[in-house]
Amino acid sequence: MTMTATTLRQSLRWQDVPLAVGAAAGTLNLRIGSVGQGKPVVTVTAGVHGDEGPWSARAIHQLLERTAMSDLIGTLRVVPVSNPLAMEADARCAPLDVLDLNRVFPGNPNGSHTERLAALLAEHAVEGANVLIDLHGGGSWCVNAFVFRNAEAPEIADAFDAPFVVDQASRATAMRGMGISGHAKSLGAKTTSVEFGGRSPDETLWARHLATGLRRALAVCGVLTLDSSLSAPKHAAILVKPTRVLRPSRGGLLIPAVNHTRIGTLVDEGTLLGTLVDPVTHESIEEFRAPYARTALLLLRPTMSRLEGGAMTYVVSEPE
Repeated sequence: MTMTATTLRQSLRWQDVPLAVGAAAGTLNLRIGSVGQGKPVVTVTAGVHGDEGPWSARAIHQLLERTAMSDLIGTLRVVPVSNPLAMEADARCAPLDVLDLNRVFPGNPNGSHTERLAALLAEHAVEGANVLIDLHGGGSWCVNAFVFRNAEAPEIADAFDAPFVVDQASRATAMRGMGISGHAKSLGAKTTSVEFGGRSPDETLWARHLATGLRRALAVCGVLTLDSSLSAPKHAAILVKPTRVLRPSRGGLLIPAVNHTRIGTLVDEGTLLGTLVDPVTHESIEEFRAPYARTALLLLRPTMSRLEGGAMTYVVSEPE
């Protein structure tokens, strides 16, 4: 007797797309999952930056495991590992060309490794999608907690129940190249980008939070039915001004003063966030302090870290 698949994960079909990776390995497969048929078509990507991926990938699979096939309307695509070599290296970029995948879309099928990868994602994951949700995270060196809200579809971002919301229009417009969300938007898709979690004692909680938000967002997109058992978002979704990155003037060792429990919270102006010290003498080089009357902590390094000059150390903002 044939068993009928009852969950999205049981019904998922994997497409293996060959990707050139160099002389030694030749090619590897970019894996894209798909379930359902028809409209709307919604694509969920994770791991565009390799060191940010595992938490988002886990959230995607929690969603697939917990959602019944009967809840599906249209087509859902998932790319849990969008940048395989970068994931393997636990690095933001693939070591073959060290290009930022999220700066080279729509890519080049005859270019370097990352440019070819972008072209494959553009063709097989982005093209034809009505909605693209791009999942990022703090990664192996930091934690974060915010979402980018797109004016064309603010309800998708709001479904994730993020502590802080950044308007897409206020995002750094000087970014080099077009990201995967920007490329999808140029093709007429609604988009949002989510920045949740990272390596910390709360990583499981953040993955669960992301999976729940993803379930809400996919219902908002119309690719899943509403799940009445889910609780309403708990955060007040504080809208913040354009973000500011705090960076060290030179290299050293970061001694944090705030840990993972402070991500997604507001702190008073002058609050010590961390101190940069000389790694040999441990003499203080400079301090990082909250710059605003009410400073929103969007990204922080929760553990001692080796820093190079100019490294992203904290991302902060202030409420609108």
